[in-house]
Amino acid sequence: MIRAILTALILFTGAPAVAQPLIIAHRGASGERPEHTRSAYELAIEQGADVIEPDLVMSKDGVFIDRHENEIGGTTDVASRPEYADRKTTKTIDGVVTTGWFTEDFTLAELKTLRAGERLPQVRTGNVAYDGRDPILTFDEVV
Repeated sequence: MIRAILTALILFTGAPAVAQPLIIAHRGASGERPEHTRSAYELAIEQGADVIEPDLVMSKDGVFIDRHENEIGGTTDVASRPEYADRKTTKTIDGVVTTGWFTEDFTLAELKTLRAGERLPQVRTGNVAYDGRDPILTFDEVV
């Protein structure tokens, strides 16, 4: 599945088929903008990326969402939203017990009310200036 998605993105973006360096922007320009945001993808394209390679998770209603992981407490404003406080739960993800908010517990319409933020604010301190600017994107919106 991932290989097919990458191939489609390479064909879609017109990445060169000759043997030269291929610049892959994994999660966009995530060193300069919160990852998986429109601003991160647009900046990566401006910087010359040949391919945008997103991570994908799924919403409750079966829509692919561009997020690093399905737990969104650290990458969106969901924790500050009282209407979603009751959605906080504990799950085992890849063998690790994790407490937070998970994309599979939200419909696309609900996820679209959230705003994205920097996943690693202590490491990428400059990116926090962009917190709250971008909505969560679907894979279709990125393509």
